[in-house]
Amino acid sequence: MNSAKKILKNNGDGMQSSVKQSKGISKNMVLLIVGILLVAVLGGGVCWVNLRPRAILTVEGKDKDGKTVTHTVNYPEALYDIYQAEAMPNMYAMYNMSFDWEDTAEDGETYSSTYKKQIMQTLKKREILYMCAQKQGLSLTDEEKKAVQEDVKNARKNMTDKQKKMKGLDEATLTTVMEKDKLGEKYKDSVIATLNIDEDALKKTVDKKSYRQYTLQYYVFAKTETDSEGNSKDKDAKTIAQGKKDMEELQKKAAKAKDFTKNVMTDKNDDKIDDNNKAISYSTKDLVETDEDFLDKKTLKKVKTMKNGEVSDVLETKDGYYVIKMVNNNDPEAYNNQCESVISQEKETQFDATYKNTIKAEYTATAQSYWKGRVNIGYLTTDDTQQ
Repeated sequence: MNSAKKILKNNGDGMQSSVKQSKGISKNMVLLIVGILLVAVLGGGVCWVNLRPRAILTVEGKDKDGKTVTHTVNYPEALYDIYQAEAMPNMYAMYNMSFDWEDTAEDGETYSSTYKKQIMQTLKKREILYMCAQKQGLSLTDEEKKAVQEDVKNARKNMTDKQKKMKGLDEATLTTVMEKDKLGEKYKDSVIATLNIDEDALKKTVDKKSYRQYTLQYYVFAKTETDSEGNSKDKDAKTIAQGKKDMEELQKKAAKAKDFTKNVMTDKNDDKIDDNNKAISYSTKDLVETDEDFLDKKTLKKVKTMKNGEVSDVLETKDGYYVIKMVNNNDPEAYNNQCESVISQEKETQFDATYKNTIKAEYTATAQSYWKGRVNIGYLTTDDTQQ
C-alpha cells in the first residue's frame, strides 16, 4: 500500500513536470515566433527606409499641350554631383593645402552649406532644361547616347568598388543623369542659335599680338633639386659644371638631328628623361607673348627672335641650362583659342540671361524636406578605406 502510494506520488510529480515543460515550450515558441515576426517587420522597415524613393526636388511646368506636369528628382540623381563636390579635399591636398567642410567662406556660410546650395541650383537647372527639351520634342541620337555611355565609363573610372556600388553612382543612374544633361544641353544650343551673337565682332576684341604663340621644343638641365623634406635647393658646383658639359654635347647632336626628339639623349623607356643624366629632360612649351613664367626676360627676348626650325646654343638661366628649338614663331593656336573662349563666354552670358528672365520663370522648382534636413555635403560618397 505504501509502495503503491509512493509510485502514485512519483508519477503524479512526473505528470506535473511534463505539463509544466509543455507550457514552457509553448511559451518559448510563441516568443520565438513573435521575435521572428518583429525582426521581419523591422527588417522590412529598414529596407523600405533605405530603398524607398527619397524626393529631393519637384519641378512643375507646362508640357507642349499646355497641361501641367510635375517631375520629381530623387536623391540618387544628386549623388554624382555630390561625389564631384566631395572631391574638393583631394584637390586641395594635391597642392599641400587643407580643406575642412565646416570652415566658412567670406559670406559666413560653411563650405558644406555653400556646395549644397550650388548642387541644388544645378539640379534645378538640369531638370528645367530637360523638361524644355521634352516640350520641344528633342531626343538624343544613337551617336549621342554612345557618347553618354563613354562619359559614364570615364566618370566611374577612378571610383572605388565601394563607390561604384552606391545607388546613384551605378551605371544605370549615371546614364539617366547624363542623358538628362545631354538633352538639356541640346535644348540650350537650340536657344543659343536664336541669339544675336556677332562672332566676327567678338574676335576683333582679342589682341592678336598679345596672343601670338611661340611653339617650342626643348631640353633642360635643372640646376636645382628637391631634398628629402620636399624643399628645393641648388645642386653643388661640380654637378652643375658637369651638367653644362652634358648639355653642350647634347646641343651638338640636337643641331644636326633631322628629328629634334630622337637620338639626342638616351631614353630607352620613353619617359622624356635622359637615362645617363636624370637631371636632363625633354619637354614642349606653347609660349604666348604675354607669358612671364618661362625663362627670364633676357632669355625670352632672345628666344623670340629665333627662326622656325632653328636650334639655340646652350642657354643659361638661374634655374638651368636649355637647348631650344623654335617649331613655329607665329602659331595662331593661342589666338584662335582665345577667340573661341570669348565667343563661348558671350554665348553663356546671353543664355544665362535668357534662362533667368524667361525660361526659369515658366517653372516652379521646390527643394524637398529630405534634401533640406537630411543631406549634408562632405562625406556622403567618401570611401573610408581609401583615406
